[in-house]
Amino acid sequence: MARSSSVAEGLGVVAAGCLLAALVALAWPLPATWFEHRDSRRVVDRHGRLLAERVVPDRGRSQWVELDEVSPALVTALIASEDHRFGWTPGVDPIAVGRAVVHNLRAGHIVEGGSTLHQQTARLLAPRDPGWGGKGLEALRAMRLWAHLSDREVLTWYLNRAYFGQGAYGVAAAARRTFDESPSSLSLSEAATLVGLLPAPSALHPAVDPVGARAARDRVLDRMVRYAGLDPAAAATARAEPLETRRPPVDGVADQFVEHVLRQDPDHATLETTLDLELQRAVVALASEQVGHLADRHVSQAAVLVVHLPDREVRAWVGSADLTAPDGQVDGVTAYRSPGSALKPLLYGAAFDEGMDPSEVLFDVESRYGTTHGAWAPENYDRRFSGPVSARVALGSSLNIPAVRVLERLGVAAFQARLDAAGMRVRRTATSLGLGLSLGNVEVTLYELARVDAALAGDGRVRPLRVLQTDPRTDPGVRLVRPETAALVTEMLSDPTARALSFGRWGPLERPYPAAVKTGTSTGFRDNWTVGWTREWLVATWVGNFDGSPMDGVSGVMGAAPLWADVLDLATGGSGGPFPAPDGFVQGEVCALSGGSPGPECPRASEWIREGRRPPDCSWHRPGCGVAWPAELQTWALDHHLPSCVDSAPPTTLSIRWPEDGTVVWIDPRLPADEQELPLRAEGASGASFRWRIDGEDAGAGASGQRFRWMPAGPGSHLIEVVVEGAAVDRRTVVVRGGP
Repeated sequence: MARSSSVAEGLGVVAAGCLLAALVALAWPLPATWFEHRDSRRVVDRHGRLLAERVVPDRGRSQWVELDEVSPALVTALIASEDHRFGWTPGVDPIAVGRAVVHNLRAGHIVEGGSTLHQQTARLLAPRDPGWGGKGLEALRAMRLWAHLSDREVLTWYLNRAYFGQGAYGVAAAARRTFDESPSSLSLSEAATLVGLLPAPSALHPAVDPVGARAARDRVLDRMVRYAGLDPAAAATARAEPLETRRPPVDGVADQFVEHVLRQDPDHATLETTLDLELQRAVVALASEQVGHLADRHVSQAAVLVVHLPDREVRAWVGSADLTAPDGQVDGVTAYRSPGSALKPLLYGAAFDEGMDPSEVLFDVESRYGTTHGAWAPENYDRRFSGPVSARVALGSSLNIPAVRVLERLGVAAFQARLDAAGMRVRRTATSLGLGLSLGNVEVTLYELARVDAALAGDGRVRPLRVLQTDPRTDPGVRLVRPETAALVTEMLSDPTARALSFGRWGPLERPYPAAVKTGTSTGFRDNWTVGWTREWLVATWVGNFDGSPMDGVSGVMGAAPLWADVLDLATGGSGGPFPAPDGFVQGEVCALSGGSPGPECPRASEWIREGRRPPDCSWHRPGCGVAWPAELQTWALDHHLPSCVDSAPPTTLSIRWPEDGTVVWIDPRLPADEQELPLRAEGASGASFRWRIDGEDAGAGASGQRFRWMPAGPGSHLIEVVVEGAAVDRRTVVVRGGP
């Protein structure tokens, strides 16, 4: 008996000690840190004007509301859905805990929590560790809340700290971002919808899963009928109400820029940026206006970057023309897209660095290259060939075939190394890129493109663009091209006569002050770009669709260029000084046709010539004869009915000049058919006429030296024949792959 009595006394002491510890824990004051408002970070423009305020850690500052400012329907829905015995339990619900323990033991791990609103509030105020231990600590904290706070205070803290998805912390932010309502004006359906989000706010939000959100709302309404006495008829009316989200007007005009600078500097409470808020607002309006003009051409978005060149400061950063669109939060400044011809300034700069002369003439004629996918015949935008063109015209008018020839001479690997040095992070090998790299078959960002062109607008060194006042003002950068090369490329791109062949005169690319500019359009009209600069300002624009869908025939000069012109006029005030002459070059006369030193028969043009290097004498113009066309230009000259000193008459026997026998061609089903037609050509006696026959069927009349365009009906082997008076005189086999 004595032993039993001592054991009982010991257990009593332990129980008393536990009870005393529990009472002390419950009575001990709650930590003040639980109730601290999150510290915020302010982002201001270059004049100190507020751009945004963010809470640290990654939670948006909730607009604090008292319980009386919240719709009673939402409070009722919250209690019915999350803790229908709220107010009757001491912070922990023994019935719910018991049920959860049984379910968890059966499962072998935690599958149900049985959390009360006190427990959930404790978790919001002081996050816990996972597992059984964390769950026990959370229960103790919940009882402490019950001991120290009223039910109204618990509900108030919960509603101001809970996460409702889409970046909305707190019921005020959730009501505004989801329904553009105040928390006091929510309807029964809207209140039940917001409460239904709480178990999985990111997955169940109506903007993400409208079907799931509607089902969650209906479950909350069912629990309100069961536990809160909601009239079933009122619940039925709420279920019938369409679930329509109404996003409020976006206040921030620089959201993507703010997120970018916050990632750049995660520490400071106030970030003083380089952005000019007034300019930013104006550029946003211009971008939105241009997208509106192009809406009927399937254009939904635009992006703009404005850089003040002397200090490399970003003064405007528009990642999206419409922040309220479903994809409006995508940042078009940092999104990777195909640049098209926008890389050509760096390509020509690299070639000039390696010794190519600006007076050199490039051949813009029909050309074919062997690739791993078969024959490739690049074409210009207007599908015409201009014959001999100067490097100035080839660059200014963005001719594709001369650019391919420049890359062929420079080397794909060498040009890729320049892109790598520029920080463009090309992820493919030179072998897989091939000569298509000259036409932009990689992906870059508007930011990267602007940074490279800022180097061409300056001393040829690429440097980071400054977005914070604390960013270094001096940076040695990485050499892309020599300073004189950068000045040469800038001068060429500012020449309106060099652009006239492709773009005409007096369009948006031609400003009333000196401005260098280059456009780019990706395959299938999915992206178009314009980047241009004066001595002080650089503007880069992109127009397209964030989902990659093609625009309706919108080229760079139609889409991005007008926006570029408007923004540049705004930044510069409509004026600017001349560009400096390139060091190491002098103005001289060259033959306008051959690029050589002119003779008495030559038409003349002015061009930059390297000091100490005289172009070779022109050998094309011959006194009393005319032009002796080089062999590679003779077919082009014949097509254009240009006389020649050299006997370039076609052979007397009619034969197919292209395609070669066994040529493999690829058809891309994503591209328009008229962009992939194959140019067949046969040559023979002058004036010879014949018929084209394909797979035994007559395809149409042909003429010597003239191209005949054919679109393959589908993949497979196709027989192409030249027919004279019913008999085939020559034939070729073409293998077509790809296609629909």
